[in-house]
Amino acid sequence: MKKICNYLYKKIILSFAGFFNKIYQKFYFKKLRRKLKNHDFSLFSPNCYAGIIYHRLGMSFSSPTINMFFPIKKQYLKFVSNIEYYVNQELRFIDDPQYPTPVAYLDDVKLVFNHYKTAEEAETSWNRRKKRINYNNIFIIFDDIADADYNDLIEFNKIKCNGKVILSAHNYENLHNLVQISKYKKTGIMQPYLMDKNIWTGKNPADKDFDFVKWLNSGQL
Repeated sequence: MKKICNYLYKKIILSFAGFFNKIYQKFYFKKLRRKLKNHDFSLFSPNCYAGIIYHRLGMSFSSPTINMFFPIKKQYLKFVSNIEYYVNQELRFIDDPQYPTPVAYLDDVKLVFNHYKTAEEAETSWNRRKKRINYNNIFIIFDDIADADYNDLIEFNKIKCNGKVILSAHNYENLHNLVQISKYKKTGIMQPYLMDKNIWTGKNPADKDFDFVKWLNSGQL
């Protein structure tokens, strides 16, 4: 009986949270869109955060790195250090039993299209969106999850673009483009923040500390 009651309780809470989430996001998105001044940028991230930001702002995806992720952060660093070269390479799809979704290489950089069912679908979306890239207004998100280390953050800091940000559990004072994520400050270990969503608002821990609209408008944190 206790298990049944707990199950029903969770179902009710999740249902109510989902209803609240829809209302909250409607007003939250409207507020973000009203504040945005920069309407023609190309945003790159190692995960789905770029796509989430574009969606919140009600904009078309002017970047091919949507609905996919880079499993090796050091390879993502190579990609964003030379974007024009990599996006002009042909996607080479491979069989990778580690992932149930399409996986491809761009030269020596591995991509996992985790929101696509087929390679054809992934390639079509990639090729369509790469044509929209505004090379004069590029913004790049980086984080130190997985294999990324301090030296990678230093290298990322050298990239020239309109705006760059590192999301980290640490506070490196010499990296002025870094945002420390307060939720992970105590442990000092950056977590997969996009999976750590608030059920009531849909926000992730990075949203608390990273004002991405201010950043997109000015290039400053």
